Amino acid sequence: MKKWLLLACIIFISIASILYFLIPANANPGYQTIVNSTQGGTSRQMLNKANWQLWWPGQKINDTIYTYQHYTYRIDKILLNRIELTAFNNKDSIKGALQFQLYGGDSTKIEWVYINKFSANPFKRIQQYFQLKKSGKTTDSLLGDIKKYFDNPENIYGLKITTQKVVESSLISFKNTFQHYPSTEEIYGMIHSVQEYIKKSGGEEAGYPMIHVEIQGPEIFETMVGVPTKNDLPANNQFQLKHLRLGIMLTADVIGGINSVAKGETELTNYMTDYRRNSPAISFQSLVTNRLETDSAKWVTRLYYPVF
Repeated sequence: MKKWLLLACIIFISIASILYFLIPANANPGYQTIVNSTQGGTSRQMLNKANWQLWWPGQKINDTIYTYQHYTYRIDKILLNRIELTAFNNKDSIKGALQFQLYGGDSTKIEWVYINKFSANPFKRIQQYFQLKKSGKTTDSLLGDIKKYFDNPENIYGLKITTQKVVESSLISFKNTFQHYPSTEEIYGMIHSVQEYIKKSGGEEAGYPMIHVEIQGPEIFETMVGVPTKNDLPANNQFQLKHLRLGIMLTADVIGGINSVAKGETELTNYMTDYRRNSPAISFQSLVTNRLETDSAKWVTRLYYPVF
């Protein structure tokens, strides 16, 4: 009996010794996934704590503490392309980093790297090793859920952005300058002037009114409105004939008031920058709903951005 017990101890010690020498003092296993999001779009989401509750698949406890499955994650430091965290599971903790970098033209590699220094105690080192392997399964699952979020551009920009071919068309435009951002009444005053001119000229409207406001100084808001027409109409010093030329436009619908529209325009510009698109002309808003008759929370504004 003693011989068998001695033999079992020898076998156990031998296996433990082999594992001890196979496990390095510093382990740095990495887990990664490739997401269908540009590095710019990914970093804007990850580096802003206000956005974490949008893409983090677990629960937010506060601005620093998040949970996922059986683990609690504490944000230790946010760097340019790397977030350092500590993962806790009961009394165990492992330090790691969530880092991201460009992968190809329009994708990003998100990588979770654990940095763990193993104990010199062989039994403690083996225990730490298996703890790390167990946490790896959770990390794979975590990255898979993060990928689901970042693979959808609508999550990144808050807009459903589509590409639309533009057919050549005519419109009558009218410009005015204000010392403040034009009010809804002022904008529609301009639109009504254009609509009256189209009617007097024997023309017919062919689409929603359009608006573009350009801030040229602290109190200089150059505002242009336009109304599409079915045919070319004569122009004068006040009302100009313009044409939308054949080409491609990015388009997205925004529901809500002025602030929502402004945020949508910012995100559409971010999309342009992230995907390295250039614009040959100004962007504009198409007023799908009549803002004078509709609650601003229900405004529907279609954003257009010419690209090539």
